[in-house]
Amino acid sequence: MTTHKRSLTQGGFTYLLLLLALTAVALSLLKSQDTIKMRHRQQQEAELLFRGEQIREAMRLYRIDEHGNGCFPTGFEELIRDTRGGKTRYHLRLWFTDPLTGQKEWGKIFDDQHRWIGVYSKGTGKPLRKEGFVKDSEIFKEAKSYREWAFTLEKDPSAPLPNACR
Repeated sequence: MTTHKRSLTQGGFTYLLLLLALTAVALSLLKSQDTIKMRHRQQQEAELLFRGEQIREAMRLYRIDEHGNGCFPTGFEELIRDTRGGKTRYHLRLWFTDPLTGQKEWGKIFDDQHRWIGVYSKGTGKPLRKEGFVKDSEIFKEAKSYREWAFTLEKDPSAPLPNACR
């Protein structure tokens, strides 16, 4: 009978150690989940910077094209397929989705005369990245939300109005 009592008390101790081990594993999994979320957000930010710069550059190329007369584009369709002057040009190879929302819908920035001069993400949240920007580093560094990461061209009051560019 003595052996039977001893095995019962040892079984409880083993069970307690198993519970502690499972708790440690669960806590480490929770910690790794936070790390995975942060890495995913960093990848989204890097993709947002890449895509925003691609769109800005496509807008710049559209604007300086020899057949453009200095016009700003009026939509993504013109960046993807520019048929001005009889020759088709592709300033933007595809219509990028916003990496933070997964939608093709970007926030558009217009100047006072309704010329389309840039884009921003409609994603929510506060940027993690604070340095290492190619352009607009001061603006991006101090941004409180992703909407403040604006990829814009310089305003040009002498540029033709959108109605004159169609």
